Amino acid sequence: MKIPSSTKSLDRISKYINETPLRKSDRLSSTNQNVFLKLENLQKTGSFKARGALNKVYSSNLFDNEVVAASSGNHGSAVSYALSTKNLSGRIYVPNTAKKSKIEKIQSYGSEVIRFGNDCLDAEYEAIKYSKENDCEFISPYNDLDVISGQGTLGVEIYNQLPDIDAVFVTVGGGGLISGVAHYLKSKNPLIKVFGCSPLNSSIMINSLEENEIINSESKETLSDGSAGGVEEGSITHKICKKYIDSTCLVSEGEIASQIIEAMDNDKIIIEGAAAVAIASYLKMSEEVKDLKNIVIIVCGGNIGNNTLKSIL
Repeated sequence: MKIPSSTKSLDRISKYINETPLRKSDRLSSTNQNVFLKLENLQKTGSFKARGALNKVYSSNLFDNEVVAASSGNHGSAVSYALSTKNLSGRIYVPNTAKKSKIEKIQSYGSEVIRFGNDCLDAEYEAIKYSKENDCEFISPYNDLDVISGQGTLGVEIYNQLPDIDAVFVTVGGGGLISGVAHYLKSKNPLIKVFGCSPLNSSIMINSLEENEIINSESKETLSDGSAGGVEEGSITHKICKKYIDSTCLVSEGEIASQIIEAMDNDKIIIEGAAAVAIASYLKMSEEVKDLKNIVIIVCGGNIGNNTLKSIL
């Protein structure tokens, strides 16, 4: 299983994405440690997902048939955006729990939204079923080598901006982002530490790392809706995560909410719950990483609904 070159993927999609800033955080840094935030909340569609979706769309021939995807929101927006750059539209399945703001963003790029099930895995399996029955192209949010390579372009940017990076904190859902980023960064320097982060309420991939297969235990509601829900059985990301993740961390809903507020008050950025997971994990593991000099936290997205933000505040 060979992940395509993320460097080549970046060349392929660079005109359609933003090279997002790597900003030092004064509140998280200390005298002996520099902590940087990779601001993918400033990415096209408001999250890193645009990278993988674009790379998949531009790695393939122009689709003659309908394109189908499934998402709690961010991947759906990314696929819809990527297709719109080719004047195409798709059929995006979302769980009934998907936030209104994320559904509206998918629709804003021209694709149709279909609600199905109460978990993103329910929506995903229904989308796969529809794609097989109707001979459609299904774009997975994580279980696809081109998508993983596209997410890995984030690792290329980070390394170009900070070659002396010692560690990276990445929120884990299906594992596409951390697979791509870790694969690239460790190819440049195997000593770079990779920390996988998830909410306690929904941590399927992290819970499955000690197993030889993905175990889809029940997920609870979480502010980190962008990383929540089940993972497709047999996903290629499982083996990649087992290979590259050095350590993991689970955080509570209170810790996630706190970092959404702290990011807004002190870092002056609006972030979604999935991004707050990585920041909260760094703080929770501060003792473990105290001897590392340069740490990057991936702020994976900024798509938080007004009602969610109001409830936290």
